[in-house]
Amino acid sequence: MVQRRRLKRYLRNLLLFVVVASAVVYFNIQYNWPVFHVFRNKNILAPCIIPKYDLEDPQLDRFFWSQVPLKCDTWENLVFIDSAGILHINETAIRRGGHDHVTCKYGKIQLHGDYKVTIADLTEFKQPEYIDTDFVNVQCFSDDQKQIYNNLHMHVDIKSIKKQREIATESKDQLSVYLFGIDSMSRLITERKLKKTMRYLREELDAYVLKGYTKVADNSFPNLLPVFTGLKAYTKEVPPGIDNIPFIWKNFSRKGYIDHLSEDHPGLASFQGFNSPPVTHYLRPFFMAMEKIVSPRSVLNNAYMFVQHRNFLQNNVSPMCFGNQLKHKYVMDYTRRFVETYGSHLKFSFTWINEITHDFINIVELADVEILNYFKWLKDSKRLDNAVLIFFSDHGPRYSEMQNTAVGRISNLLPLFTMVLPDHIKSRFPHIHRNLKKNTERLSTHYDFFETMKDILNSDFAEKPNIDSTAIPRGISLFQEIPSSRSCKTADISEHYCPCYSSKQLSPNDERVRAISLFIVDRINAILGEIPGRCAKLSLDSVEQASLVYADMERDQNAESYFSFRSYLWKIEEKTRILVSLKTSPGGAQFETTVEYRGKRNIKLLGDINRTNKYGDQAKCIKFEEKFYRLYCLCL
Repeated sequence: MVQRRRLKRYLRNLLLFVVVASAVVYFNIQYNWPVFHVFRNKNILAPCIIPKYDLEDPQLDRFFWSQVPLKCDTWENLVFIDSAGILHINETAIRRGGHDHVTCKYGKIQLHGDYKVTIADLTEFKQPEYIDTDFVNVQCFSDDQKQIYNNLHMHVDIKSIKKQREIATESKDQLSVYLFGIDSMSRLITERKLKKTMRYLREELDAYVLKGYTKVADNSFPNLLPVFTGLKAYTKEVPPGIDNIPFIWKNFSRKGYIDHLSEDHPGLASFQGFNSPPVTHYLRPFFMAMEKIVSPRSVLNNAYMFVQHRNFLQNNVSPMCFGNQLKHKYVMDYTRRFVETYGSHLKFSFTWINEITHDFINIVELADVEILNYFKWLKDSKRLDNAVLIFFSDHGPRYSEMQNTAVGRISNLLPLFTMVLPDHIKSRFPHIHRNLKKNTERLSTHYDFFETMKDILNSDFAEKPNIDSTAIPRGISLFQEIPSSRSCKTADISEHYCPCYSSKQLSPNDERVRAISLFIVDRINAILGEIPGRCAKLSLDSVEQASLVYADMERDQNAESYFSFRSYLWKIEEKTRILVSLKTSPGGAQFETTVEYRGKRNIKLLGDINRTNKYGDQAKCIKFEEKFYRLYCLCL
C-alpha cells in the first residue's frame, strides 16, 4: 500500500515536472522567437515623398559587425584551364604536393532538364587540350591509382558557339548589358557592408544610385520577374510554364547578343525548371555537379553557417566553400571569363549571388574587394566603353529583426539599384543624364528596370515627351523623367511594400524650421570653406517651404507569419524629420534638404543639400574637377 502511494506521488511529481519543463521551454521559445512585424502604408494614393534616413543610424548597430574571413581548404589546383580554353596540368602544384607521377582525366558535365547532371566517362589527357564545353570534372591519380584530386573546372567555350551562330559587335548605339545582382540587399545594407564598391561606383564610374527604388513583392521570384519580363507575378499576365515566359534575354539573343546566366545555389535560383538551358552560357550545371563531389547541403550546414556568421568556429572550413574557394567566387569567375572571352561582341550578362546574403547580412562584406576589383577591371580594360553596368538587388532582408526599427522597416523595402552609362551616351543624349539625376530621387521599381532594358535593346535613346501626370504607366524607362506626382498606387506597389513618407505643412515661422534653415546655411558655408577665397559667404534670405515628413504606417498583425511574446515589448521610436526649402543671399540660390531634428543643437542632415534652381554663370570660377562646389558657390 505504501509503495503504491509512493508510486502515485512519484508519477504525479514526474507529470508536474514534465508540464512545468514543457511550459518553460514553450515560453522560452515563444519569447526568443524572432520578431518580424509587418506594416502597411496608409497613404499609397499620395505623390511619393522619398524616404530619407541616416544610413549609420545607431538603432541598427546591433545588427552589424565586422565579419571574420571564412576559411576554405588550402590545397592547390593540380590542373587549370587558361583564358584560351586549354586544359593544362599544373606541374608546379604537383611537385609541391610531393607527387612524382600523376595521371589526370576529365569528364564533361552534362545538364539534363534543369534538375539533373551527369559526368561523362573520364578521358585521360597528357598534353594541353582544348575543352569544347564550359564545365568539366577533373580527377587525378597517383601511381598506385589512389585518387589525389577531384575538382570542377570552368571556362567559356566560344569555339563551339561560333560554329553554331553569328554574334553581333558592340557599338556606340548598340550596347552590351552587364547585370550584377546580389540577393536580399537593401541600399542601406549595401552602403554599410560594401563601402569600397559603392565609393568606387560613385567617384570613379559616376554611377546613378536610385534612392527610391522599391520592391513590388515579398521574395525573389515576383521581384525579379518584372525586371526580365515587365509582367506581374502570379497573375494572368504570365503564361504558364517557365519555358514560355518571355524573358528579355531572348530578345537580346535574337538581336545578335550572346547571353549568360551565372548564379549560385540551384535550390534558391529564382528561375528554374527549364526543359533546356535558358541562355547560351548557364552556370547551373556546375553548381549541381558540386553535389556529386561533396555531400549535399544539409540542415546541419545551415546551422554551421549561422554560427560562423556570428564569428564562431572560424578555424573550420566553411560550408560556403567548395574545395579551396568560396562559392560566390565561382559565380564571379564565370562572369569575368564570359566578358573577357567574348571581347567586343554584344553580350547580355546576368550574374546573381544568393548564398552569402540570403540568410545573413554581414558575410557579404567579405566580397567587397572582389566586387570592387571586378568593376575596376571592367573600367580599366575598357569593357564599359560600350556597355551598361547595373548593380542591383531584388529586395531587402526578409527575416531580420532590423525591419522592426523605424529605419529598418523603410530601408528593407528599398533594394539596391545603381547604373553606370558610357560617357558618350551622356554627352550625346544629355536628357538621359538629366532625367537619371532626377530619378535618383523619385519612386522607381523593377518595372522601370525592364522598360529601361527595352530602350537599351532597341537603341532608343531619343528624348520623349513628358509623361502625362494623369495617366502614369506602371513601368517607365529610367531614361525618361519619372513624374514627381507618382504614387505607390500608380506604380502598382501594394500598401505592404510602399515606402513613401507622408507630409504635414509647417509654418516658415516655426522655431524648428528657423533653426534648421540656419543650420543648412551654416553647412553650405562650411562646404565652401573647403575652397577659401573664391565664393561669397551666404546668409538666409527666406524659407520657401517646410513640412514634417513621416512614415504613415501601421502594424498589420494579420499579415504576420510568426508570433513572439517580445512583439508586445518591441517599441518603434519615430524620429522627427523635417523637409525645408530655402533661398540664400546674395545670388538667390535655392536649396532643399531633409534633416532629423532632436533639438536646436541636435540636427542631422539626411542626405545631400540639393540645389533646386540653376546656378548658371554664378560658379564659373569653379574648375570641372571641383564641380561638386558649383551647386553652392557664388563666385567673388
